Amino acid sequence: MNRILLFSLLCLFFVLPISIATADMSVTWVRTGVVIETEHKEGISDKISVARVFDGTTHELAKVPTIQQLDTHRILLQFTWQPNQDYQFHLNDHLITATAPLKPVSYLIRTVELDALLSLMESLRQPAKPTAVALGHGGAPNTEKLAVATDSGHLAVLQPITGETLWKTRISEGYVRRMAFSSDGSLLYVGEQAADGLIYCYDLTAEKPILRWKYRTADDIETSTPSNPDSVYAWVNYPGPACMRTLANGDLLVASVHSWKENDIPLKKSQLYRFDSETGNVIWKWPHDSATSKIIRWFDVSADGKTLGLVTDSGHNLQGSPTDENGVGNGKLVVLNTADGIEKWHADIEPLREYFAQVTFWRGVSISPSGKFINLTTDDGRAFIFDVNKSEPIWQENLTTPLEVSGIPIVATSGTIGATDAAALFVTGDTYIPYHLRKGAQKPSAGHPNGMTLFAYSWSGEKIWQWQLENMPQGLRIDEKDRYAALSVSKRTQDPNESLHGVSVFDLTAEGGGLSKYLYTYRTEGQLPYDTLAISADGAFIVVVEVPITLPDETVRGKNRVHVLY
Repeated sequence: MNRILLFSLLCLFFVLPISIATADMSVTWVRTGVVIETEHKEGISDKISVARVFDGTTHELAKVPTIQQLDTHRILLQFTWQPNQDYQFHLNDHLITATAPLKPVSYLIRTVELDALLSLMESLRQPAKPTAVALGHGGAPNTEKLAVATDSGHLAVLQPITGETLWKTRISEGYVRRMAFSSDGSLLYVGEQAADGLIYCYDLTAEKPILRWKYRTADDIETSTPSNPDSVYAWVNYPGPACMRTLANGDLLVASVHSWKENDIPLKKSQLYRFDSETGNVIWKWPHDSATSKIIRWFDVSADGKTLGLVTDSGHNLQGSPTDENGVGNGKLVVLNTADGIEKWHADIEPLREYFAQVTFWRGVSISPSGKFINLTTDDGRAFIFDVNKSEPIWQENLTTPLEVSGIPIVATSGTIGATDAAALFVTGDTYIPYHLRKGAQKPSAGHPNGMTLFAYSWSGEKIWQWQLENMPQGLRIDEKDRYAALSVSKRTQDPNESLHGVSVFDLTAEGGGLSKYLYTYRTEGQLPYDTLAISADGAFIVVVEVPITLPDETVRGKNRVHVLY
């Protein structure tokens, strides 16, 4: 009996691979430290300490850990832990020793339910959907801000760690397409895709946020009336922001795009702006004289805010043939000076004429934080690397270009990319047959060998590592320190066998290949919409939006909610 009792007591202190728990305290190892939870009635006090255990003796850490309160019973103890090293934690007269694992795990800080917060069910005939998310970074713990908005103009600003609602409003009935905070979190920019294509700037420093200024982009890129204004997809025909970035001084960069039809004739207009954060005055436009008749698909800016790269094309419904030689089907990479919007140079990307009459892009442009390199992908599956000072590529690869299987060309998507100073990141997705090349086939008989993969290349074009994805990429975010990358994967499908949804996290500084850099995947029940993912500037926490999905048997998986996690 005494042996059993002794064994039971020892089990309370047994070190688990990931976490350790006693009746009063548990320890979970996360990327930036440990989360300590307690069920003690007094909660967690400030009388907590951690020490490194070596050769049976404890040693103080070289740097005093930072404590961030999550709630009464949970804290994040921030310090850099070493794998397989013993640590001793002392809290409320309780003492436990735990061994750090080889890798951290995900930890759910909280979920925020959106149905009531954003009035998603206000119209039962056409429920609203969360469409945009943004993170603002405060200068102290628990001063971060999270903004979530919908396709019906509802907007809420929260404190992501505590879950406190700071402000909510309805700016209009329009589709909120993009949002961005100023670098200090004091301003929130909101861009709607609606008849006026308005850009709003809210000052969040007052007790109640105030509208500082707004700008009507339809004055530059026109407005239009959809053929079916009541359609759930009517917003596609309105002017709105395709991409939005803020600079260190708070100024806003926006690419606004309008694609519509008049008398069945497709029309397009785009304009890139730099707005003064204080006044809303336009500092410059590109093009300077008038809007371009091309589509500005995406742009990126170097970390110092001096260089901007953007991609334009003529749109997917361009009429023409593979033999056109007048350049109308070319895509274009344009590099600008961000201070004045003056073009430094541009590069024409010609079509892959064997299969396509034109070049189009998705989110296919990114700049290394140093501003030295640009990586780019086209929808036909080609990948490029440019020196930021030269218009000729220093590297080109047929990453997911057409391969013929039984005479049918197959392609994989390649429009999700990113960049660090160490590597160009290319994320490929599902395999498909281009509509004009189907030849009667509906689905690919095989997957593209380079599909569903995260590739990392050096800036000289050498493949460094890769990682196989479980599902379609839905967004890639990298922290400002170039250390952590978060990649969401999901698919809008009713097939339960294709319903793997989640966020995978990578430590880009880890030595070795993809397996060494991969840390973990956080799973969700429902699907993850594209571009509803964010990571804090220091990489400490991640935010992702989930929406429900209905299976063939009418079972509903998931909810409208935000997950905040370490």
